[in-house]
Amino acid sequence: MLTLRHIEIVRALEQHRHFGRAAEVLGITQSALTRALQALETDLGVRLFDRGSGVPEPTMFGRLILEWGQPVVRSMDSLNREMRLARGLVVGEVTISAGTFPSELWVPKALGRLAMAFPNLRCRVRACEGRRAVQDVLNGDADLAVTDIVEARGREELAVEKLATAKVAMFCRPGHPLLARGVVEHMDLADYPLAGPRPSQYHSAALEGVGKNQALWVPESGGFVPRIWVESFASMREAVIASDAVSWAPVALLEPYWARHELARLDMRPAPIDIEFALVTQRHRTPSPATSAFIGLIRDVAANRATPVRQVEPV
Repeated sequence: MLTLRHIEIVRALEQHRHFGRAAEVLGITQSALTRALQALETDLGVRLFDRGSGVPEPTMFGRLILEWGQPVVRSMDSLNREMRLARGLVVGEVTISAGTFPSELWVPKALGRLAMAFPNLRCRVRACEGRRAVQDVLNGDADLAVTDIVEARGREELAVEKLATAKVAMFCRPGHPLLARGVVEHMDLADYPLAGPRPSQYHSAALEGVGKNQALWVPESGGFVPRIWVESFASMREAVIASDAVSWAPVALLEPYWARHELARLDMRPAPIDIEFALVTQRHRTPSPATSAFIGLIRDVAANRATPVRQVEPV
């Protein structure tokens, strides 16, 4: 009979490829791990790992357990989490997956306030492109995503709350050849690489006329990918300063660099589409008190409301 413990053993061996390290992670002796694996292989009548080279390598049967066992482990983790919440225990950590721009605009300040309100809480931010942030929530790897609202549309398993709308501008380095044109059209971007994360499907529609050129490339999976594919605003900014690349970002992030003449604004016609950002959670997953508190805090930050750090209550 295959049990959750058996799945954990197979996962540990696959991750560490060493019986001693896997046993240490599982909190058992190496001999106990070896016996458990041998008993499982005997029970199933198949070999789960090839061990001839000295490094455990999953067989086809081992990979089947890994593939089908992963959601089982996640479901059990979620069940244990819900039981702790039902008993009124505060979860000891919160993980936020934030898209490229929210991870700069609002998330750090909200997390700082959260840490003050929950002194024993471990806080983690995973900064990534928007669609990955949504996938983190779907996979159970993040409690909350802060991302472009478009990435979560049409997913019934998600709860989506609009957070803010950000006005977007195109930017380049001072002295860029495009600045001499005055007003810049989308087709003018074709001769210069774009730097940034993958645009959402909705925002990609605005770039359809650009096609295959120096600015973008089109992978086999479809959509558009910038020639300089980076997922942080800092990387976008540095790539632009060091080259003739152009990029886009919320005006709120760009204004300090424009004021210091470190970056220049491109006057685009038509203007770039504003981005709507949202808070995304699993619809049927009870948020922890810390996650609920973070939601209240980031609402305040996005709305430029002050929040007394010692008076934060879960919402």
